[in-house]
Amino acid sequence: MPYQKINGIEIYYEQHGQGRPLLLLNGLAFPMDLWFAQIPDLSADFRVIAPDNRGIGRSGKPDEEYSIALMASDAVGLLKALGIEKAHIAGLSMGGFIAQEIALSCPGLVDRLILIATSMGGSRARELGRPFWEKVVPAIAGKPAAEVYRTDLSMMSAPGFAEKHKDILEQAVGLRMKNPQPLRAFMRQYAACEAFDTNSRVQAIAQPVMVIAGKDDPVIPFPLSEDFLKKLPGAKMISYENCGHAVLLEKARELTRDIREFLLDETETGSG
Repeated sequence: MPYQKINGIEIYYEQHGQGRPLLLLNGLAFPMDLWFAQIPDLSADFRVIAPDNRGIGRSGKPDEEYSIALMASDAVGLLKALGIEKAHIAGLSMGGFIAQEIALSCPGLVDRLILIATSMGGSRARELGRPFWEKVVPAIAGKPAAEVYRTDLSMMSAPGFAEKHKDILEQAVGLRMKNPQPLRAFMRQYAACEAFDTNSRVQAIAQPVMVIAGKDDPVIPFPLSEDFLKKLPGAKMISYENCGHAVLLEKARELTRDIREFLLDETETGSG
């Protein structure tokens, strides 16, 4: 199994395909396995690198303080260990937090940036996202891991998705059950997300950016994605109707298509 020791822990990752490197960073409590619908197609054009963030999947889960900056350092360390000097980066939710931090702390490492179902964090994000957490916490309390995963995926996706696409839901639950996340590790990741805030810094991102969001996202409501356009007026934005927070599952084909088109668009500037 492919591992690299970064910042004192083992980081699990997978590589697929050849071409320009594309780093896929997943969200809170999501292992890299949940990119299952994107990796095969994207690897036809790119060298796809998909790690498990610290605290999830097969990566180390130390019971110590996590931060988005630390997880960004993990990702940067992985790219350097693989000899990658520049990569496209796509991040979903918490992965979008990590992607922003990489673009800000190591701008020369980032080619193009894709921010999916994510925000700049801070008090506005916490306030708009609070209703979701107030509903989901009591809904999953005391349930076994598989039911927790089934419930949270159902609640974060657009109305009706879980009922109409039970096969996709169960595939995602099964993949998460391969390596259930300990509660302590979830809480470490969650605390890092709560502390994240790039509202005063994000305008320094100079790379080409595409923002992708679901119109029915209850975790990171759509207005938070629109906020990027105020700070990054050159950014592109794509929104999906009837789509919640689990964009990589709910709009799998559309997401793959839109990532590929943005990254292969030679009219965009900033690529090196």
